Amino acid sequence: MRERNRAVIDGAMIIARETEADAVLLAAALPEETRYLEEAIGTERRVIAASPGRESNGVREGDIISLPEVRLRRRGRAKIALMEGLAAGLLNPGEKVVVISGSGSPAGCALDTVALVDLDDAEEDVLEGEVGAPLPLLRGLADPAVFDAVLGLCLELAREGKEGKPVGLLVTLGDHERVLERSRQLVLNPFEGHPEEECSVLSPAARRAVREFSGMDGAFVLRSDGVIVAAGRYLEELTTGHELPGGLGARHRAGAGITGETKALAFVISESTGDTRVFAGGRIVMTVEKTD
Repeated sequence: MRERNRAVIDGAMIIARETEADAVLLAAALPEETRYLEEAIGTERRVIAASPGRESNGVREGDIISLPEVRLRRRGRAKIALMEGLAAGLLNPGEKVVVISGSGSPAGCALDTVALVDLDDAEEDVLEGEVGAPLPLLRGLADPAVFDAVLGLCLELAREGKEGKPVGLLVTLGDHERVLERSRQLVLNPFEGHPEEECSVLSPAARRAVREFSGMDGAFVLRSDGVIVAAGRYLEELTTGHELPGGLGARHRAGAGITGETKALAFVISESTGDTRVFAGGRIVMTVEKTD
């Protein structure tokens, strides 16, 4: 273990004890540092750590989250770790969390940042969401592995694009029947008639298909278990009762509208900026900028 990493963790433990934090989140895939943190914290509070890489079964035994295999800066790594922890039920709205993060590759992170985060509906600073975003909707809506796969795919597309060119994307996850009721098909559905196992976002083949069809108009609609039931869906014009931040286009309005009328989540990639946003309850829960 690097001496600097040890010193950062020691400092984070002091902060956790002094603030009576509910959990400590190590947003880096560092097994040795994880063991050191667990031994030092003991049973005082929960320790949640990132796995060495995303795996098909998502959350593994113990308080472990998966981070997408995308190179992230410290801020982006912390945001996604918090979101993954909430979606997996390892973190709860209203809790106080000490987040340890840093820079470098996922498996070779140099820790340098400690942040104290209050996970309430007014927390828009770290996650860069909107005030009032309903964090509890993240829990139990989808299997953690599915949430991880969708978020990871969006982050990869946002950074790499399609054939080197930027792409925009809108994906809904969960409450698919109500989403289908409030949308219509723009083009032939490329996922219709195929076996469900071939249409699961947990399948590499299905994720490749999303990449290939990412340039088409309309939204991808996923069941909560990750099965892609449709692509190329035009979502009805729905209002959320509040104004979105300036500069966001039709995909973002559609993502806000459909999540305001259903229990679905929406993942939106901005074609112009490469930023990824997650919507719930008609509001932005998290923003991951392309530079994060």
